[in-house]
Amino acid sequence: MSSTSRLATLSSRRTLASLGLILLALLAWMPLPEALAASTLDATLASAFQSFALAKALNAVISVLQSVTGDALLVQVQFGEVLDPANDMIERFSWVMFASTVSLAFQKLLLGVAGSVPVKVVLSMACLGLLAVLQAGKSRWRAIAGRLVIIAAFLRFAVIAVTLASASVEALYLADSREALYSALEQDQAVLERIADEATPGGLESEVGGQGSAEQGWWQGLKERLGSGVNDRVQAAMDRFDAMTQNLVELTMLFLVQTMLLPLGFLYLSYRGARTLAAGIAAAPRRLASPTDD
Repeated sequence: MSSTSRLATLSSRRTLASLGLILLALLAWMPLPEALAASTLDATLASAFQSFALAKALNAVISVLQSVTGDALLVQVQFGEVLDPANDMIERFSWVMFASTVSLAFQKLLLGVAGSVPVKVVLSMACLGLLAVLQAGKSRWRAIAGRLVIIAAFLRFAVIAVTLASASVEALYLADSREALYSALEQDQAVLERIADEATPGGLESEVGGQGSAEQGWWQGLKERLGSGVNDRVQAAMDRFDAMTQNLVELTMLFLVQTMLLPLGFLYLSYRGARTLAAGIAAAPRRLASPTDD
């Protein structure tokens, strides 16, 4: 390659790099990416709060069922003894929802820091500094200025990129499944509330009184129907809980992936990309330089 062609290539690269730096400095002050990320985090927080409220409602229903004792005439049947595993499952689900909410709140805090004026100023100044170095042809300062730009850009845009990438994955693969699980758990809650209402002493007594048979003695009929009524309620609650367990596990998995694993994974990829760019700048400090650079 001739000297003229080499100079033309270097000049073209320098021009493209200068335009990119100017665009990056302006992009640091644009509110749209940050607003999109903030709205995404708010929507995810709302979903987490909804799940947390659903968990507390299910816990309340389980607590009501645990407090109910059916007296089948000398035979005590307590829901609490049977539904302890259900209550433990709901408690663990509540803690996962609480941890997901904390993770989202922390991401929102980082987003606020990334959008602060000092971070924007640092990125803009770093871009202008590297632009001045490129125009002056000072190759010995190019690596330092380039690394400062990468660090400042990482601080400004990493959280935004992670949030938007996680939201894209959530919209494509997780949103429909999450809504279906919400509907199923709300149905489980309604069924358990009905069982709790029917399992109260008043509900059992009214059922026994309404179903008493004239052919049976009062004592024998009351004993058989009250005992079978309590046992039926226990079995119905346990069958519903078995169906609810899988939904709780799947919803827990979705929130762990959405609020913890995906952000950590994308943040790691952003960090590795920034390190690769910094290493490339350090390895080729004269890539944009001309033969007359100092």
